[in-house]
Amino acid sequence: HQEHPCDLDVATMCAAVSLWQRRIVAMEQHDDIACAFWFKNVGARAGASIAHNHSQIIGLPQLPPRLELERTQNQIHGQCLICATLATAEAEQRIVVATDQFVALAPNPPKLPFETWLVPRDCKLDFLTTDAAALGEALHQWLQAIGSGLDRPPCNLWLHRVPTPLLQDGEQFHWHFELQPRTGQLAGLELGGDMYINSVPADVAAARLR
Repeated sequence: HQEHPCDLDVATMCAAVSLWQRRIVAMEQHDDIACAFWFKNVGARAGASIAHNHSQIIGLPQLPPRLELERTQNQIHGQCLICATLATAEAEQRIVVATDQFVALAPNPPKLPFETWLVPRDCKLDFLTTDAAALGEALHQWLQAIGSGLDRPPCNLWLHRVPTPLLQDGEQFHWHFELQPRTGQLAGLELGGDMYINSVPADVAAARLR
């Protein structure tokens, strides 16, 4: 019950990915569920209410506001912003882990210290049909970097994806995981204004996690 996600071996992580995919497919077959939202809370400081290592998937009648905001920003800028940050990550020394199909990087700018994302290199890749073994291996390497670099921190991890039926004609959404270690506290500015203070630049965070 005290396992941190970074303690899980590759086989367990691959099996978990396959399970997440199957459960999301099953949930989104229901007419009253538009989006099955996956997330993971690790440790009491991250809001975990159950002692043992676990993930959760909640069936929502609509997309969360954050996902709608990401779609809107892509439309405003006329490009996939995940692809844009991926394109500059190596030159800006923001890459933490890289495999043939996936990259873990520190976004620029990060909201809070040591925020990292795991993104597929291919924008067209569908999470539900992604090779579970390849993704499980990438997740394993990413979580090990977090565990080693920050001494197994409490953290929140979530998946951002837009189900295919909700996409407009020609629209693509670059799915990705986001991970936020809980190395500090959210205070009034963050909670009340949705504004964030971060003293650890993306390249510095990535260097520590590498």
